[in-house]
Amino acid sequence: MEGSGRIDLRGNVLRGVNVLIVEDDFIVAFDMQTLLEEQGATILGPATDLEQALSLASGDAHVQLAVLDVNLNGRYVFPVAQRLLSAGIPFVFATAYADNEQLFPEELRAAPRLPKPVMPNVLLAQLKRLLE
Repeated sequence: MEGSGRIDLRGNVLRGVNVLIVEDDFIVAFDMQTLLEEQGATILGPATDLEQALSLASGDAHVQLAVLDVNLNGRYVFPVAQRLLSAGIPFVFATAYADNEQLFPEELRAAPRLPKPVMPNVLLAQLKRLLE
């Protein structure tokens, strides 16, 4: 069902893709990691703080795709997003702040934002679109 926006969760939509997860909530990060690994992704992280996320977003980690929480224990993830944007690496924000347009720096406002809690099929559909 290609046109329906639905993803076959039994497939390997992300086979061989290095996905950076930046999320400070252990349960959310674990669930996301499990979901993406089931789709064949290699997970980088999950990074739980800004410094770890910036380190993983450097060229050495070979990030191909990223899922970013906006608020990491009171610090915003925007420096990571800007690094990914300048490197041409697609990413999506998965955040409780998805509707807060003014929070996002202007150069990052066009990036896709998914409101939490993110449904697995919605996340996978967005990641697939970013890879296309």
